[in-house]
Parts: sequence; C-alpha cells; structure tokens
Amino acid sequence: MERRDFLKLASMAGLGVVAAGVLSRDAAAAGPYAGPLWVHIHASGGWDPTSLCDPKGAMSAEEQKTREAMNRSYLREAIGTAGNLKYAPVGGNDAFFKKHYSKLLVINGIDTGTNSHDAGVRNTWCGTLREGKPAFAALVAGVHGGALPMGFISNGGYDTTANVVAVTRIPDTGLLQRLAYPNRIDPGNEENREQYHTDATMTRILEARQARHAAKLEQQRLPHVKQAMSTLFTSRVGQNELKQLIQYLPAEFENASLRRQAQVALAAYRAGICVSANLSVGGFDTHGNHDDNHIPRLDQICDGIDFILTAAEEQGIADRIVLVVGSDFGRTPGYNEGNGKDHWNITSMILAGAGIAGNRVIGATDDRHNPLDVDPVTLAPKEGGVRLKPGHIHKALRKLAGIADDPLVERFPLSEEEDLPLFG
Repeated sequence: MERRDFLKLASMAGLGVVAAGVLSRDAAAAGPYAGPLWVHIHASGGWDPTSLCDPKGAMSAEEQKTREAMNRSYLREAIGTAGNLKYAPVGGNDAFFKKHYSKLLVINGIDTGTNSHDAGVRNTWCGTLREGKPAFAALVAGVHGGALPMGFISNGGYDTTANVVAVTRIPDTGLLQRLAYPNRIDPGNEENREQYHTDATMTRILEARQARHAAKLEQQRLPHVKQAMSTLFTSRVGQNELKQLIQYLPAEFENASLRRQAQVALAAYRAGICVSANLSVGGFDTHGNHDDNHIPRLDQICDGIDFILTAAEEQGIADRIVLVVGSDFGRTPGYNEGNGKDHWNITSMILAGAGIAGNRVIGATDDRHNPLDVDPVTLAPKEGGVRLKPGHIHKALRKLAGIADDPLVERFPLSEEEDLPLFG
C-alpha cells in the first residue's frame, strides 16, 4: 500500500487526522490502557425523561385527552417501581428497570439552561454552555490515552476536543481491517494472506520511516509542532494495536446501531487502545406524534444500555465500565397541536458502572416537571438549595476519573458549580 493510500484510508476512518497543536501524552510512553472504559450514550434531539426515569402520568382518563396532559400514554397510578427507582410504564421500561435497577443511578431535575440543541448537547457533555470546551470523553482520553491509536472514539454527539486528544470516527468497520493490515492485498480475506511486500521488506520500511521521523523531529524546536508530529507518526504506525483490535471484534455485528457501536468500543478497550467512546442514536426531537415516535427510541436506548452491561459481564470487564447516558434537554410537560412535545430545558441523566452506587435517585421535579433544588450535603430536595446543572455532574465525573487536578483538565475549570457528593 502506498503512503498516500494509507493516509487516505486513515483520513476516512478518522485515524491519523491530527491538527497541529494537539496536546497528547508522549507517544513513546503509550502502552495498553488498563483503566476504566468511559462509555457515553447520547439520545440526540432531546429525550423525554417523563417517559423513562422521571415519570409523570396523567391524573385521569379525562386529562389524558387534553394537550396539558403530562403524558397521554399512561396514568399516574400505573407508574412502575424497581427498588428505589420509578419508571414510566411504557415500551420496554418494565423489563429494563427490573433487570438493571441495582446498577443504575438516576439524576433528575437537571437544568441545562437552554432550549437550543447545540448549546444543550454541549452543556450535557462538557458541563458548560461556553463554546469550544472539550467533552468529558475527550478530557479523560487526553489524560489517560492521548497517544493511543483510538483513545477517543466518537459515533456522534458532542466530540469537541479543544486539541487535547485526537478523535477517531469509524464509519465502516471494514476500514479497520485495511488499516490494521496495510501490507495485505485482501485484508478482509483470512484465507488469502498474500502481501505486497515480504515481512523483511516491511521491517526495513518501518525502520526507515522511524529514522526519518526521528531526523525530522530533531530539526524542530517548537514543542507543539513536535507533539503534533509524534501524534501523527503514532497514528501511522499503530497497525500492531489495530491488529489486536481486529482479534476482539465479533465475527458478526449486531443489527441495532447502538449495539454495533458498543461492539467496536468494547473491542478497542479490550485491545488496550481505547479510553472513552461516544455512542449516539437520533430521532428524539419529536415535535409531532410524540408518543408513537419517542417511546420506540427510548427502547433503543434501554436496549443499548442492556447490551453494554450484559456484554461487559460476559467479557469479564463489568467492573471496568462507566456508563453515562444523557440528551440535549427534555420535552415540554404538555403536547402541541401536532401531538408532539417541544423543547424543555429540564432533563435527566442515567449512570452506571465502576465507582457509581446503583439503585439511587438524586434530584426531583414537581408535577409539571420543574426542577426542585437539592441540599448540597444530603442531596435531598430542599427549598433554597442547589439547582442541579450539568456542571455538577461533570465536576463529580472528573473526580471519579481522577483527572480533576491534572494540568490538562485545569485548563477547562468548572468553577461556577459547587462540589456535590453525587457518587459518594
């Protein structure tokens, strides 16, 4: 494979596309990553927590017929309970919450401060409305895996990096085969391992490439240029790590989008080359026919969570997964003329995994889905307390990940929010 063809493939897959100024860790120090995998699931468009983990059923059959009804699909008296968690009795919620309630932390009544999609997504996934700030997934990957070939994988959602790490996008898993085995004529065919060059020739090519890189690096004096060159070089010669990834990929991929995304993230993690991954599914911006369109999308989210938690247990890494699920914002507490629900700034998040105690609910909303303040110590609802915001969750996530005091992370402070003991 010619160098230009390799770079073209790398560009298509999001590998090796490193802008000048990327501040990654020393590439030479990179090794298999053994910390937790941070998986972020984004419900794109603004989900409805009242149809999931913050249920608000209609008071009566008569109210269900009105536009002011909180939900037309169920009555308040039908709200389900699993452990300490309550859930809307729609779709597959009953089976999902009864199976996983002991692992789940639900945070309700989060005020995103916006009805704008762009601002809401940004606030949910980086903890501030300010533009240009990196996602938490980028920060944790920048600290723990900046030199890894696929330290931060993104399938959508908010993946701004602010140059703290390179982001890897994988539009087609077939590209991984070609990137991992650039010397094979047909890398997807295990029965045909014919190569362009002999192994000895490939060794000489790699040695010459490394010598050339060292010579070019020696000529540079600007640290940020040297860092960018090292990161790009790592992405070009990371075939051994990608071969390891191929070994962990399943023989067949799942049909459901979130499941496929999760399969790649889990394989990359087991290969030691991934720290964090964004998974995403769209269709939540249901301004029309809300109940018919929205509830099946929530089922996709629950199915994705179930798949990840189950697969992690089967693969023996359940104690090394941290799952964070969220959306742009919430949906209005009533219906519009098209039986849809519009944008609402109050939302919820669901978390599970290492360091997060399950069977808990933090935060609350009133009957019309307005947020209730919480006591900053006990986290119980308290008038005049603290209004939960995404920044509170992100401060706690940074501490949980052990990166709050890292110099890279300190460049992006969340000083406007209080420290809350969300994870104990």
